Amino acid sequence: MKTMKFSYRTTAAAALIATFTLGASQASAETWRMSTKVPAESFEGRLHQEFADKVTEYTNGDVKMQVYPSEQLGDAQTVLEQVSSGIIDIFVDDVSYLNRFNEDITWTSAPFLFDDRPHWECFMKSDYFHTILGKIEEQDNIGVIGDVGPFGRGFRVLVTAEEVTSYQDVQDLKLRLWDNQMIVDVWTALGTDPLVMAWTDVYQSLQTGIVKAVTSPAILVESMKFYEVAPHIARTDEFNQANAYMINLNSWNDISDENKEAVIRAYTEISAKAMSEIQASFDASLSSMKASADVTYTELDTTPFIKAAEAIYKGYEAEGKLPEGFLSAVDGTRDSCN
Repeated sequence: MKTMKFSYRTTAAAALIATFTLGASQASAETWRMSTKVPAESFEGRLHQEFADKVTEYTNGDVKMQVYPSEQLGDAQTVLEQVSSGIIDIFVDDVSYLNRFNEDITWTSAPFLFDDRPHWECFMKSDYFHTILGKIEEQDNIGVIGDVGPFGRGFRVLVTAEEVTSYQDVQDLKLRLWDNQMIVDVWTALGTDPLVMAWTDVYQSLQTGIVKAVTSPAILVESMKFYEVAPHIARTDEFNQANAYMINLNSWNDISDENKEAVIRAYTEISAKAMSEIQASFDASLSSMKASADVTYTELDTTPFIKAAEAIYKGYEAEGKLPEGFLSAVDGTRDSCN
């Protein structure tokens, strides 16, 4: 392993977790519970299930996995606490959710900071980044399977009720964001009016006008049905994302080295499949959405966003808000990757 190199949902999650706790003596130590945010039928959801199936196959049944999609076990922060304690074995989503344990990791998803995906992936393999992960492993008992980066989530988009075609159009835009202070601060500085809410509440909030936009992985727009109530999609490439399998280290260390290799093999294969199919999946999804609704698609000129963000990050560094050495590490990987 590398570095190893109150709502209905909450009540339901508590009931499921209680069942796990009461039934622990009946379950195999190698039966892993994996929580995801995305629907089972989505592009990513299907890949997560395929990963689970491959793990079972490649370990000859020594490790089995039960996948719980659509935040069935709770929101990301709740689930990560349970991964840390061992109640849940794996949470899969963007690695920046580990910011509750080490705030430095938040900046890996800083909007409009990295030049492109290769630059970002180079940074995610750097000693600087693995030092951050190492602290989480040591203090919070959570590691990451394989490298962060290969299991890409494609590009990001704004999904809006009213068409956005320029930087000016996002000024004062009522934008749904998640519970990540850095993301909220940067989008606020870029001129939007953010509101933090759960991913599963976005559709209704768009429908009722509580928010007018959401930033999303492009491939999730159709499965979440956002286009039905916000039919305008604008590509932003705001930041790079990858699915990371964040795992309780006791669960990981309880399996043999041979089975660890089998799990990483499954992860490597699923990551390669994701990257090869993700663009084709979005193209098909966009065609499907356009066939059923008056959907528009725009590729924004992000130059004004990048220029505005550059000034923001330099200001953060001067104020001591950025982790020491972070921008230097970003610059260093830029040089080493070119």
